[in-house]
Amino acid sequence: MPLEPASTPRPAWTAVRKDFVEPGTRCAGSDVGTGVGAGVASAGRKGHGIGSGHAYILRDAAGHEHAFGPDCALRLLGGHGAFDGVPDFTARAAGAGPWRDEARPRRGAGASREQEQARQHAAAVRYLLLRMEKVAGVPRVQPSVRFAPLEPLYAAYRETGALTPQQAGRVLAIERSPSTPATLKSANLLDVYTAYVQLERALREAVRLEQQRFLRGVMDWLARHLTLTRAQGEAAGLALHPRAWQLEAPPRRAAGAGDADWEG
Repeated sequence: MPLEPASTPRPAWTAVRKDFVEPGTRCAGSDVGTGVGAGVASAGRKGHGIGSGHAYILRDAAGHEHAFGPDCALRLLGGHGAFDGVPDFTARAAGAGPWRDEARPRRGAGASREQEQARQHAAAVRYLLLRMEKVAGVPRVQPSVRFAPLEPLYAAYRETGALTPQQAGRVLAIERSPSTPATLKSANLLDVYTAYVQLERALREAVRLEQQRFLRGVMDWLARHLTLTRAQGEAAGLALHPRAWQLEAPPRRAAGAGDADWEG
């Protein structure tokens, strides 16, 4: 859904995801009375830009999505707790901090049951959308990315905008299954998505025909193999997480285990 300029009166807002936006995208916070950038808004309504290219996407009461910088989004929704259940698609970009797979249960971390359920929901939605939309939509990508058993869960999410705890559990069980290849785990799919976003931008900005051909070749390789070498990433100028493309082998299957431990 395309981002649209926010308008008054102030609607009810729902956090949808944290995602990449085009460089220079204007934060919608100055239009909705968050108290951030109000002075700028009154002088021609030119809100501040989102310099990092990472934005919180919020949906208004009419169903339109808008990009907010982190400060504006946090002030609008009342703090970090509002984002516990929001999938983060920027977590494998350079500078995103230490990688922690949020799909794995965390014990003894002091989180409430509600917070942990929200984080599990965010991890499930992120994996579902990576496989069924974001990576599945890469031109000439491996057909194995889009996974038939996820289709009804994806349809349910598109209809309601959320997953039930049972649906989220099924999605995460697929991600954790020993039969799911390392290239189709959350971390690697995030690497693929992050790299593709950056490659698209680099291709739009490339002037020399030789560079355009090289970038298209890297994009085709990425789509076919769901990974890049470090040399390819450096030559393309990608800014990825230090652990990008470090594939983790799926856990060894126990004797007698089925091909998919999520079925039942």
